[in-house]
Amino acid sequence: MINPADLKQNVKMFKNGNSYAFRISKKDREFLDADNDTHFEKIVSPDGKEITFKKIEKVRPNVLETASKLYDKHSDLMKRLENL
Repeated sequence: MINPADLKQNVKMFKNGNSYAFRISKKDREFLDADNDTHFEKIVSPDGKEITFKKIEKVRPNVLETASKLYDKHSDLMKRLENL
């Protein structure tokens, strides 16, 4: 397992077309379990001195379907809970 403290390093911003970017290492990508389909939320501090990227976890697309099945399976219990 990779120790997060071992991933600390200085990085340099670079120009990529009309944008600027930061490069992450292969170890960073592996630690984050990220690929080309992984999305991140970017947060810039009010003083403009820090940028934080938070990985956005993939949402299971069938959550509503699963919840509906559970509700239907336990409909008698759900009816009793409605009356509490």
